[in-house]
Amino acid sequence: MFENPFANRSYLVIDDFGDMRTMIKGLLRALGGTVIDAARDGAEAIDLMEKTRYDVILCDYNLGSGKDGQQVLEEARHRKLIDLATVFVMVTAENTREMVMGAVDYEPDNYLAKPFTKDLLRTRLERLFQRKHDLLPISRAVAKQDYANALQLIEERIAANPKNLSDLTKLHADICIEAGLLDQAATIYEQVLNRRDVAWARLGMGKVYFARKAYAEAEQVFANLVRDVNTLTAAYDWLARTQRALGDLQGAQATLEQAVTLSPKVIKRQQVLGDLALTNDDLAMAEQAFGDAVRLGRHSVYSHPSMHAGLATAKSAAGKHDEALEVIGRIGKTFENSDEALFFMLSAEAGIRQNQGDTDAAETSFAAAAQLYQEMGQAAPRQLGLEFARTASRLGKAEKSAEILKAVIRNNHDDDDFIAEATEVYRSTGTSENAEDAVKDIRQEIASMNNHGVRRIREGDLDAAISIFGQAADAMPGNTTINLNAARAMILKMERHGLDKAMSLQVRDYIAQIKRLAPDDHRLHWVTEHFQKLVLGS
Repeated sequence: MFENPFANRSYLVIDDFGDMRTMIKGLLRALGGTVIDAARDGAEAIDLMEKTRYDVILCDYNLGSGKDGQQVLEEARHRKLIDLATVFVMVTAENTREMVMGAVDYEPDNYLAKPFTKDLLRTRLERLFQRKHDLLPISRAVAKQDYANALQLIEERIAANPKNLSDLTKLHADICIEAGLLDQAATIYEQVLNRRDVAWARLGMGKVYFARKAYAEAEQVFANLVRDVNTLTAAYDWLARTQRALGDLQGAQATLEQAVTLSPKVIKRQQVLGDLALTNDDLAMAEQAFGDAVRLGRHSVYSHPSMHAGLATAKSAAGKHDEALEVIGRIGKTFENSDEALFFMLSAEAGIRQNQGDTDAAETSFAAAAQLYQEMGQAAPRQLGLEFARTASRLGKAEKSAEILKAVIRNNHDDDDFIAEATEVYRSTGTSENAEDAVKDIRQEIASMNNHGVRRIREGDLDAAISIFGQAADAMPGNTTINLNAARAMILKMERHGLDKAMSLQVRDYIAQIKRLAPDDHRLHWVTEHFQKLVLGS
């Protein structure tokens, strides 16, 4: 018996015109769809996605005031309201460069130009259904960070040589990278590239080099991609990340300037460009990039008070103090009841008042920011530490700036992207004569201690490992790796000697801390899975 592929799926139609919503719903019903919801704007669409997991989403690009289609997709992905198995189609009446490049950046599964017929809709969706076939169990495994199961499922699909083999192969490699299986990912990319030149495989190889800290090789891969496929904006982002890791801040800024010319609507890219331009003393570019980030942030899930603070800092550094104060005055209205927003407002205000020559007002704002930072404690996001260090330096508090930087580096010693940014702050604040060596010394100290604890685990001396990591976690509560290893050592001991109540409570605390610090860390799955087995088996 023929099974209609359009039946037994749920649909969401997002369009600001009622007649268009009605028309698309009618086409879906004619194809066999029965469960069809509709939203008139981005906010209503997000509300519906919070309540229902849709199989297919047809979203207009231009939704009038509020979020546009790109920002709906951006938020749905960020908040995991859609998954690998969801079909997301962008519908548009325009094909402007900005829209097309937005599609490249956020990669909807396809897009349809208005007007379209039932036959065209059927053809596009049937192709997408084939591409997404059997991805749901893989998606669920990835969501649980059960990468072993996800890889087993995807390898079974690939062995059947399906029509969507290329998509599955790319996903296979992506999951390997997410799981930290770099050698396996590299093998997949190399096999693909031995057959033909594929941009996504070249990009993947660059990511592998970057993860291995082989930055020179990564830079070469990304630079060649930018040269050969100049519309692949992800290659620009990765090239800039690599240039930052190599300390080439001018090169990184130039790369991102090219990227925002191609695709100006990616808010996080604009913010990184603003940060780089500010560090490079290019105040005009910093003001432009942060200004674009603030404008885009009005309807974006990535809107953040640091963008407003960056804009205010750039304006004040250029002598536009009154405009800068206006910018930070809007932070409290935009981000209500947020300690983080208040911190950025106070920190930026301290710098502005210092630039104005009002040292008393600067000290008052700085003291308030310092008090708030201290009260936030472990809950303070690491970016606040960098901002606090910058502000301390602007007020001539070199020792305080160095103290803050050392603490945030110790808590994030193995995060290369963050360390690159922290090194920039070290360099720009003049905290150390040789920023690279100072940061390297701090990282080596923590890495040596961590490796010592890991050796004790491998040798079976779990009591020593628990002691090492317990003391380290007390000293560096924001260090994800230390918390993970502290939990791992305790779990291994309980697997040998049975559940211990006090130790179990400590492991729960470590897991809660890791989930707050790095919920997507691939190592978290092992810890949670083994701990759950312990608890259930007791």
